[in-house]
Amino acid sequence: MKRAILLPAALLTVALSWAGACAGEVSPAGLLPGENDLEGWKKNGETLFYGPDDLWEYINGQAEAFLMYDFREVAAQHYLDGSDLEIKIEIYEHGSPLMTFGIYSQFRSPEVSCLDIGNEAFGDEYSLHFWKGRFYVKVYAYDEGEKSGAEMKMFAGIVAGRIPDEGGEPAETSLFPRGGLVEKSVTFVSEGVMGSGKLPPAFSGDYTVGDGKGRLYIFPLESGDAAAEIFGWYVGELGAAAGEAGSGKMKYSVADGEAPYRGPVKAFMCGRFMGVVTGFGAGSKAAGALAGETVALIEGFCEAEK
Repeated sequence: MKRAILLPAALLTVALSWAGACAGEVSPAGLLPGENDLEGWKKNGETLFYGPDDLWEYINGQAEAFLMYDFREVAAQHYLDGSDLEIKIEIYEHGSPLMTFGIYSQFRSPEVSCLDIGNEAFGDEYSLHFWKGRFYVKVYAYDEGEKSGAEMKMFAGIVAGRIPDEGGEPAETSLFPRGGLVEKSVTFVSEGVMGSGKLPPAFSGDYTVGDGKGRLYIFPLESGDAAAEIFGWYVGELGAAAGEAGSGKMKYSVADGEAPYRGPVKAFMCGRFMGVVTGFGAGSKAAGALAGETVALIEGFCEAEK
């Protein structure tokens, strides 16, 4: 049996109201179904374990993506039934529900139908993916068909039922205005936001407004001072000057500039949040409207935090 020596993984410093760890001490191995849980099924081979140091041996091409989201350990197990139908389960543990949502959101596509398993699930004829608490779970079938689909859901349901955290999407996903938002496009990006190694982690979502397409990034910072610092730096990088938009209590800082490889962008700051709208083009009314609507949601969010 292979087991890696696990080293502590650095946690990303992002102040988010939702990002606490899931209650209870549960390991990936403890979530795997046992043979007593599965009528007609038996384990096929040993359970495999991989940690941050050797994940590349298991999923070489995708290891880096998982490591960006505070990956801790994966447990993988094959199962066979009496007709030699084979199911495989992989259970990935991350440092917090936020990180689990982040990695799950990288694989979720707006084109797929979501299933009511765990916090959310999606799948096709050969695989089923879901996340709940600190765990991202993949279930695979090696034969296409109605029976395989039903068995994948059965396995997924058993694992989901063992994860004590109910949770849900991060509260910050509510800051994305609904109008024009591409369904299931909101993701959490832990590193390399907009191709920069200096920007902090952010949520992003895609928008379609009329014939225009754009993207909104929302950066949650731990304080208004931290937001002002990163906003000032970013506006300087754009070679732009910040001004003021809105009226009354809804005033906020805003700047328009040109970003390398991205074209015109609109950056704004409100409270402890910074936002950036890209893709709509110079002088876009859609970009300005989206920034204003986001600020209104941020205002309510910050009031609720007090």
